[in-house]
Amino acid sequence: MDRGAEHKVNQPVVSRWLGRRSQVQTVSLEAVAAAGPYFSSWKPFAVLLSLAVIGTFATGFLNYRHVALTSHFGAAGESALCRAQGSINCDAILLTDYAVLFGYFSSALLGLIGFIFVLWLVVNALLNQRIRKLSWFCLVIYFSAAIGFSWYYAYIMIFEVDFVCPWCIVVHVVNLLSLIFVIVVSIRKRKEFLLPEISTIAERVYFVGVGLLMSLSVFFMSGMVEKSLSFDDAKTKFEEVANDPVVISAMLKASPDYQIPVSAQDPIYGSPAAPYPIVLFSDFQCPICAETERFVRRLVDMNPDAVKLVYKNYPLSVECNNFLLGNLHPMACIAARAASAAFLMGGQKSFWAYADLLFNHQRELKTNPWLNFAQQIGLEPRQFQDLMNPGSAADKKVSEDVELGIKFRLTAAPQIFFGEKKIPENLKGEFFFDTLEQLVRAHDPNRKDFKLKRR
Repeated sequence: MDRGAEHKVNQPVVSRWLGRRSQVQTVSLEAVAAAGPYFSSWKPFAVLLSLAVIGTFATGFLNYRHVALTSHFGAAGESALCRAQGSINCDAILLTDYAVLFGYFSSALLGLIGFIFVLWLVVNALLNQRIRKLSWFCLVIYFSAAIGFSWYYAYIMIFEVDFVCPWCIVVHVVNLLSLIFVIVVSIRKRKEFLLPEISTIAERVYFVGVGLLMSLSVFFMSGMVEKSLSFDDAKTKFEEVANDPVVISAMLKASPDYQIPVSAQDPIYGSPAAPYPIVLFSDFQCPICAETERFVRRLVDMNPDAVKLVYKNYPLSVECNNFLLGNLHPMACIAARAASAAFLMGGQKSFWAYADLLFNHQRELKTNPWLNFAQQIGLEPRQFQDLMNPGSAADKKVSEDVELGIKFRLTAAPQIFFGEKKIPENLKGEFFFDTLEQLVRAHDPNRKDFKLKRR
């Protein structure tokens, strides 16, 4: 038999053999893929999801604890695993230098970011089988790196500090168990890694990119919260110091005395016979002035025999106040003139009624409601209009008040004076009452027991 004939005879045999080999390989690949594309079983990811939830809670709690302790020490309450005393003490470890990386963010935050990323990997793999191979690859890399940090911090806890952090141990155990689990599953599923990747480039970019962005967002949000709490803590401490009675008393004692004339030409709320005047320099277009005026009037109502409110005009407008650099309240000067006209026409009752209309309708002042308000309280329109003119008695009264405020170098309103002292602007509520009582006791030796009613 010649070679050509032999080739013809052997060709079907070779073809059949190659066909069987190809068929065997196809069946093998199909058998591998029969269970689903790349880690198709949901069970490994479900196990990691449970571990990631535990890790997220533990690192989240530690990060919260760190923020609470560093922003306002003592504000964090007791915890079953984080007592503030004894050798089992998370707080002591969280306040060491080892708990902060690069002097900027806590190691607990790094762990929280990692577990957020793990949750993203696991949840997406459970929902999309096409990216399970990529997800598992990322999980192997992450836990291989995370266990290095766990070993480092375990060493610190054992040999460098004298305390034990149970929640830190929980995190380290979760990292160790997760690494062991992903390695075991990877060995058992090593054949799946030989199969070609079926996820698209867009899926991979979305999967990894969004996961990293989500982790970074947690980082920045935690930093913002910590900075905000630190600012609030500093503000609280400042207010505590600024409102301390001893500090206030020392500040007022060192401050200059102000001689403020009070006469029948001034609007007075309360009994004119009350011995202690509270002088208020105010602006009718100023919202804070409205709140302050109401507060002081309530104080007078509760203590009619002790204090009275004396109103002085200090509009924050360059139209009648040349001490200012800006025209903050452009309608304030004419509003002050209108209230003074009401006082000259109807006395105390008309002034306070008109003042209420101005404070309660500040948004309407741009519409020049002066005559309308005057008619509402029963003032004669023509006389009121005459007093609204520049150079009138009402205008002169406003000018006198402004000149007095400029003499005291006032740059804002409201400003309160009591007992020849300028009251700090930050004083509110109980601190305001305390300050007035201290000033009365300091100026009048016979009133050492002076107390203002507060309810």
